[in-house]
Amino acid sequence: MSDPHRGLRGHSKLRLYLWIYGTALVFIFISILLIISFGFINNEPDKSCCPAAFSFFSLGLLSLFFYMNMMFLRRKFPINWIMSCSMAVVFGLGTASMLCMQTAGHVILLALEVIVMMGLLLLLGYWLPPKCHPLLYIALTSFILAVIAFFLCKIISDHTDENHDKVAVWIARFVLWTAICPLLLFQSQVINGYWGNESPYLDIPLCSILLLIDFLACYAFLDAVDDIEIAYDRLFRSETVGLMARVGRSGI
Repeated sequence: MSDPHRGLRGHSKLRLYLWIYGTALVFIFISILLIISFGFINNEPDKSCCPAAFSFFSLGLLSLFFYMNMMFLRRKFPINWIMSCSMAVVFGLGTASMLCMQTAGHVILLALEVIVMMGLLLLLGYWLPPKCHPLLYIALTSFILAVIAFFLCKIISDHTDENHDKVAVWIARFVLWTAICPLLLFQSQVINGYWGNESPYLDIPLCSILLLIDFLACYAFLDAVDDIEIAYDRLFRSETVGLMARVGRSGI
């Protein structure tokens, strides 16, 4: 286990986790409700509302940038909580308006997948071997995960030669979790104080907002897997492969 003198201790860690992850789960629950309910108020449920999404995300990112750079706001109760809750709603509305109409079952399944995978990666970041630098641990863990994902993709592709759609689904998921792994490990280490930082008690709302943004990004990516399947299928059609081969030969 990690050196007890590194990071936070015992009951302080538990209390911190309950606040940060509990608040993040509340924000995620609100976002899920917004994603489900937005389809009922959208005049064209089969289409996304790009102007609204752009407006919400722009407002949310500007507010987040302003909030992160104003220390007196981050440490002033209840302004910090009011701003964080407002940003959570804005990011949730931005994601909801960016997606087409979502059924409750589809949203819940994707949300559970994202929450479980994020929880596993955050748990990996909680454990730090003794005398191991946090950055080295992130690099090694991310590399191991990437190697495992590569071999799993190879095995799946070898056994599903006739079903490119299924291969695309798994490859998209492996790419997502391999790419997001270093970020979640780093965030978990910061929460645990492994970078020599102060206890993030006063920045609990900010930590929860960043975890919410991770969740929404992963959810939006997984929701676009169907589009990735279509692109993958078109790429590997025989006529497409033949055309690429002819272009390659003509270029040579």
